[in-house]
Amino acid sequence: MQSRVLLVEDEPNAFQRCAQVIEQHPRLVLSKTATSFRDARETIDVHGDDLDLLLTDLKLGDGDGASLIRMWRAKHDRAAMVITVFGDVDSVLRAVRAGADGYVLKSGSDYEMMTAITTVLDGGAPISAAVAGHLLKELRSDKKSPASEPSEAELSEREIDILHDLARGHSFKEVARNKLISPHTVADHVKTIYEKLAVNSRGEAVYRAIKQGLIDL
Repeated sequence: MQSRVLLVEDEPNAFQRCAQVIEQHPRLVLSKTATSFRDARETIDVHGDDLDLLLTDLKLGDGDGASLIRMWRAKHDRAAMVITVFGDVDSVLRAVRAGADGYVLKSGSDYEMMTAITTVLDGGAPISAAVAGHLLKELRSDKKSPASEPSEAELSEREIDILHDLARGHSFKEVARNKLISPHTVADHVKTIYEKLAVNSRGEAVYRAIKQGLIDL
């Protein structure tokens, strides 16, 4: 079964590249496209129920990709991924907090982009290596700060174990295979983790858990 993608990109060359990557993969179909925040918002309102993944740039001429992801999550709670030129910590954290499952730089290869898209759809949380290094430094700095968040959430040992696997980039299917449980059971655990951490995505769950000292990469 093919996964239906909404591509939001306002730069023509980047749009063409992303579209080609999606169309070349037999598992993916470029279902809808938008070249502005306004068009993307209208597409989500009208066709969101028929889409499986939002792939968006972070900086749009008339709006912000993170705001679009937050809207997408609130309405449909399905996978979302960022592809952008911005690899700074502030941009990454803003996207993750909005609900992004993956964050890939445009400087990466077509193969990296394609792999990241399918990984997100399989329940993983891919982040470009260059971005991950900056992000981990920021998280470690936050943990040492007196103002870091307290460990308020109480996760079970099984939930923490599953969250560790998700933080390492494993998909729901891989977690299920490693733990000898069904993907449906993994999904149930993840739903509970989201509720306890008050988050809406895998990326945000991992970020919040690290800040609260629940897991350590």
